Amino acid sequence: MSTRINVKISDLPTFQNLNQTFTFGAYLSTSYEVVSYYIKDSLELLNLINPATFQLTDNRQLEEMYRLTLISSNCTVVPIEIIQTLKYIRLRRNHFTHLGHEVSEHFKNLITQSGNNLNTFWSAAITKLDFTSLDVLTFKEEETIDLLKILRIIVQTLDENLASNFSHDGIATFLSNQEFPKPQRINIDVVQKRINKIQAIGKIKFGINLSENTIEPVVKTIGVK
Repeated sequence: MSTRINVKISDLPTFQNLNQTFTFGAYLSTSYEVVSYYIKDSLELLNLINPATFQLTDNRQLEEMYRLTLISSNCTVVPIEIIQTLKYIRLRRNHFTHLGHEVSEHFKNLITQSGNNLNTFWSAAITKLDFTSLDVLTFKEEETIDLLKILRIIVQTLDENLASNFSHDGIATFLSNQEFPKPQRINIDVVQKRINKIQAIGKIKFGINLSENTIEPVVKTIGVK
């Protein structure tokens, strides 16, 4: 005979709320994890494409490391609200994954100092999320949807900003190393085919129109016997 589960009817709402918090918290945690890997991969790509100017700035906070690295690498930076929002989501996710029962002072300070500004910044995207609320240990469906929507917008914004900072010479070199790893003999026809290929891939992957003058000297030196 199986063991009986002794649960009172009066306890069911509490169990339901806990289950809701876990479910929606898990959604946010997983989504943030994906975004964090994207940010790390973005810095690696920036290093590959702009090696001459890339300067990694170490910081324990991922979003700050990203921002400071862009600055030290002479790149344009996304609005500070994007960075603050990433920090908010990271801290909220950490409270969930570490089963925190109290809001840390660091998180409280962020909410107090930046909450109103973030509400204004994201006013067109959010419906229920309130960045000034200290009730961050539970997750409701509507605000979780808002957070996931914001993460999608953030990735799009980071992606567009990063692409605008890539050196065209660096993109041509990066793509040529990928596309022409094996040395071959080249002539005018081969060079033109390579130029056309790099132009097409550059447009598809980076949304950038690379000129023939940029690509030609690169494809004449990479993957050549």
